[in-house]
Order: sequence, then C-alpha cells, then structure tokens
Amino acid sequence: MSERRKINNFVKCASGLEVLAVCLLLTAAFWFQFVMHELPCPLCILQRQGILAIASGFLLNMRYHVRPSHYSLSLLAATLTSFIALRQIALHVTTPQGYGSAFLGLHMYTWVYILCSVSIIYIAIVIGYSKQFELHAYKDEVSEARDPRIRMFSHIAFVLLVFLIAANIFSIFFECGLEQCPDNPVRYLVYGRL
Repeated sequence: MSERRKINNFVKCASGLEVLAVCLLLTAAFWFQFVMHELPCPLCILQRQGILAIASGFLLNMRYHVRPSHYSLSLLAATLTSFIALRQIALHVTTPQGYGSAFLGLHMYTWVYILCSVSIIYIAIVIGYSKQFELHAYKDEVSEARDPRIRMFSHIAFVLLVFLIAANIFSIFFECGLEQCPDNPVRYLVYGRL
C-alpha cells in the first residue's frame, strides 16, 4: 500500500471516529430528553445544532477530499457552540442545581463546552498536518478510502449522523412546533395538540 493510501485511510478513519464521537454526544442528549424526560431549552437546541455543524466538517472530510475549508467549518462551529454553552453556564452559575440532570457532576452544557474546547484544540493541531491536503492532487486517488472496512465504517458513521439529524429535527418540531421554544419547556407543544 502506498504512503498516500495509508494517509488517506488514516484521515478517513479519524474523521469517522470524530463523527461517531459527536453521535455519541447527541445520543446522550436524546437519552436525557426521552429517558430522563428533560426537554432541551432553546440554548440546548442551539448547542445541538452547533454540534451537528462540527460533525459536518468531519463528514465532508470523510466523504470527499480533505480540505482546510472543512476543518474551518468545524472550527467555526466549535467556537460558536462553545460561546453558546458558556452563555448557559453563566446563566446557571449562581444556581447550584443548574438546568437538567448532571452526568459525572457536570451538566450537559458544561460537557458541550468541554467538548468544543477540546475540538478547537484538536482541529488546530490536525490542520497543521499538511500532507493530508496534498492527497487530492494525485489523479489516481479517489475521495473515499480504498480499504473496504474503512469505507464501510465511514458509511455507517454517515448514516448514523443523518439519522440523528432527522431525529433532532423531529424532536425540535414536536417540542416547539412552528413557534418560539419556551425558555423552560415542560411539555411537547405539538404532541399535546395531536
């Protein structure tokens, strides 16, 4: 296997792992929502959207050639989402109970802030590896990984992320309908009308 293919397979696999990490966080958010019956507030919904935007940059790397613009999308989304999470932390800094249940002593919005901070540092380090951007210059290389296992892994990560995006859209619609979401939601607005 050529050096270029090894780098391509590694980058595609790393991008798939990054997408799966985001999927794991969104699955945890849905667990709080549906199992613990804690509806997300408007800032929580914005954080979910930001996390999906972070995953979109990695998804573009996975499905197409790796480009600095894909990392830039994830970097900007991580920065914006960290500000949204920091805003929610600031809102609840004086209330010891916070909003929602805690996991390992920290609320979900604190975990989102930590994830975004780690993402910013990670992307800043990874974007410095310039060989990954040289791969698409070779005509014999395709955008997807050549190894069938890595290609299957990337397809699974893609399908899982698309499923979570659709679930998020339906969840927000049933919670808020076509109106502004309440600051402290206690019930599903659309589901209650059906």
